[in-house]
Parts: sequence; C-alpha cells; structure tokens
Amino acid sequence: MYRPESSESAKKSESLSNYVYEAIKKKIINGELAPGNPLMDRTLASEMGVSRTPIRDALKRLSQEGWVLWREHKGIIVSEVNSDDEYQLFMLREMIEPFVVKKIITTKRPQVLAGQLVSLTDEMEKVKNNPVEFMKKDMQFHTTIINYLGLTKLGPLWDKICDDMTRLVVQSVRKRRPPDEIIQEHWQLINAFWRADQDEALECINKHCRLIVETYHDDIKN
Repeated sequence: MYRPESSESAKKSESLSNYVYEAIKKKIINGELAPGNPLMDRTLASEMGVSRTPIRDALKRLSQEGWVLWREHKGIIVSEVNSDDEYQLFMLREMIEPFVVKKIITTKRPQVLAGQLVSLTDEMEKVKNNPVEFMKKDMQFHTTIINYLGLTKLGPLWDKICDDMTRLVVQSVRKRRPPDEIIQEHWQLINAFWRADQDEALECINKHCRLIVETYHDDIKN
C-alpha cells in the first residue's frame, strides 16, 4: 500500500538534498572538483555517506544552475567558466553596483554602511597574498553594499555572481589587478559613504568596475 511521505520526513529529505547541493557546489567553487571532472552519483554518495537519491537531486539542481553539464548517455561533468561567462559577470557588476550605490546615498544612511565596510577592508589587507581568500573578502565587501539596500529579489542573482567570481579566480590564469589598488579603491568608496557624497561614490564604483573590465580586455588582447 502506498503511504505518502510525512511532513517531517519530507523536510529531512529536503535538508539532506540542500546539504549535498551546497557541499558539491563548494567543492566546485574552491577548485576541488575541476572543470571537466566527471561526477558519479555512486562515488559521491559513498564519499558523503548518503544515499544516491539526494546526490541525484543535488546534481539536477546544479545542472539547472550551470555548475555541471548533464550530457545524455555521457554522464555528468563539472562545467567551465568560459570567456563569455566572464564578460557577462563583469557587465552585470557594472550595471548593478553603481545603481545600488546611488540608491544607498539617496535613500539610506551610508555612514552606517561605511562603518561596516572598514573591518572588511582591513581583513582584505591581511589576505592580499592569497588570491582566492582575497577574492572571497572582496566579494564580501561588495555583498555588504548590495545587501544594505535591502532588495531581496536581487540577492539570489548577486549570490550567483559572487560564487562565479570566486570560481573564476580559482580556475583562471588571467592577469589579476594588484590587491593594493583594489584596497585603495575600497577606502575611497568608504570615505565617499562617510561623507554621503553621491558624485564621489559613483565615480569610485564606476572606476572600480571599469578597471575590472579593462583588465579583462587587456588580458584577452595579449
């Protein structure tokens, strides 16, 4: 006789699937699972100590979000961040961040945000010789700005941008901007927030985004 899954059992199943999803995604972002790496549900289930069902559920979700490629009759592999993905990431940041900065200056208390950003910039200084950790702190800095505006609909998109940017640094052999320059630009933006200076804040964030794109183009040309 068929017995419907209880509410408690369904919650446990969903929680396990989410745990597996986050664990696999973290391995991809951190480079533990490299692009092109085949993913076998049986192997992953054994490594994580779970059944194959939550593994398959997680892999389907990761496929829908572009983290893995589900190839018919060929198995599942970790996807790659290609040059088009890179360009789109940079363009999205160039569109989103100036808008958010302007809204914060005009509708929020930017001085409070400035206080939050000081400690994050100090933390970036401590890890500036570690590209991956530096990128994580850098994106945490920008995420704090995005979240301060309070647009909940923007959150999931921005989280995906952060994950992809971190993954890009792990995978990429491209030229990177000097950490000290990035940190200096962050301090300039913080000071603009302290003074609630909209023009200076927009100049800072636009320059910051523009230099990211210019570095990318220069590297492509070379």
